Amino acid sequence: MRGRALKQSAQRKIAFLVDGDKEKLFVEALAWKLVARQRLASQPCFATLRFADTPREGIFSLVELLLTKNYQRFFILFNTGSTSRRRISLMASELQEPLVRVRLEDKVSLIPLVPSIERWVLADEKALERASGTRVPEELWHERGRPEEVLRELLGEWGPREQKRVARYLDPERIRTRDASFDAFARALQEALVGRAPPLFEEQDSAVP
Repeated sequence: MRGRALKQSAQRKIAFLVDGDKEKLFVEALAWKLVARQRLASQPCFATLRFADTPREGIFSLVELLLTKNYQRFFILFNTGSTSRRRISLMASELQEPLVRVRLEDKVSLIPLVPSIERWVLADEKALERASGTRVPEELWHERGRPEEVLRELLGEWGPREQKRVARYLDPERIRTRDASFDAFARALQEALVGRAPPLFEEQDSAVP
């Protein structure tokens, strides 16, 4: 029992691998907000690495390097650029197969951002209203343009300053109810924080056939 208690209270070291600075900002901000909602024996240690333009083999090299630094769980979050379930499954399988081959599948979770991390932001209407200082027009939610364009229209710009402002107001619980990708991330992170192994990959309900 004593050994078990010590194991559960050990600090969890978790790494996020993301496309770029924008994804780093939102993933870190939301991860810490999720941590704040859990009663943990000790605060986790998070590291976020950007893999934009890194070959697939380079991503696995990053995971192997972090393993030598005692990181226990890894989240690979990738923009899909598509809402096609078939396309997303293909992208995930391209990452899954090598992970299984080198026996890392029990340490990694693949989180597709469908079609980009802006969907997480758009899922929190209240955060956007606070960041913009205005009510979000109803027609904006039915806009068929790219999520970045919708946010640019609402906020005037969609650069680092606007992104940081929005990140302050985002609420994980509000996002979970409207975005399957974020809900999968939140559940997997909560499992990882208590030492359980979440699934390598889950099909996203937000995708279409």
